[in-house]
Amino acid sequence: MHRLNSLKPRKYTIRWVTILFLLPSIIAYIMFKYYPLFNMMYMSLFDYNVVNPPGKFIGLANYKNFLQSETFWNAIKNTFIFFGLYVGLTFWIPIVQALLLNHIKKANGFFRFMYLVPAVLPAVAGILVWKWMYNPDSGLLNYLLSYIGLGPYGWLNDTNITKLAIVMPSVFAGSGISVLLYYAAIRSIPEDLIEAAQIDGVGPWKRLWLIILPNIQFIIVIQFIGFISSTLLAFDNIYVMTQGGPANSTMVVSMLIVNNAFQQSRFGVAAAMSFFMFVLIGLITIIQQKFSNEKE
Repeated sequence: MHRLNSLKPRKYTIRWVTILFLLPSIIAYIMFKYYPLFNMMYMSLFDYNVVNPPGKFIGLANYKNFLQSETFWNAIKNTFIFFGLYVGLTFWIPIVQALLLNHIKKANGFFRFMYLVPAVLPAVAGILVWKWMYNPDSGLLNYLLSYIGLGPYGWLNDTNITKLAIVMPSVFAGSGISVLLYYAAIRSIPEDLIEAAQIDGVGPWKRLWLIILPNIQFIIVIQFIGFISSTLLAFDNIYVMTQGGPANSTMVVSMLIVNNAFQQSRFGVAAAMSFFMFVLIGLITIIQQKFSNEKE
């Protein structure tokens, strides 16, 4: 009898309350994420006409157009150079800050609050301050460097240092939210584990590599996935500081997309480039996740 009962199909109860609470966010996500994505794919197949949309169907001609463009491949090169600079100079900084914050016992709450303050300030305001500091004639950086016999430098006019100059604000600003996420992950590590390692004579560097980093690897991976898309699609800081100059040395794909769409009215080409970047970033993310899973 028990065996017959076990063969009966299970009844699944629909959790309507849960669905009801999730429904607004699901609708918003479909409207503002998935609909623009599919609409972008659709637009990329047309010589898009804003006055009489969608215009003439041209298939993959828009993709052929930008893939044969030297400007596009220069923008791809610049995009990945920026990505490398951001990874090498900025990604690890919040982790170090979180580790140091974890060792602060007095006024810890105050420091955590101070890390949150920059997150509520407009990013463009900070970029404009840095742009003023980079001014070759009246900027603060050249003024300070003159005291030690250096400069003046054309921070945003010299193709050799412009990319570094654009990345430097992120080096000093760090990321308050990321710091607190890493800090919370570090605090979740059982203290008994760290104390046992200390009793066994494990030094601070070995504790970092063998205990702390492996235990916060999950949050590092999540943060890096978001970091990939944010750096490969960086726009506002580059646009405010150089608008792609000098001599297209800071022209990235996101800026090229905006120029094609809103300056040249080539919406079909812009949509094709956007979809290309979507696929590219998706592939990089999948490879990175697979690599992380193999390491685990």
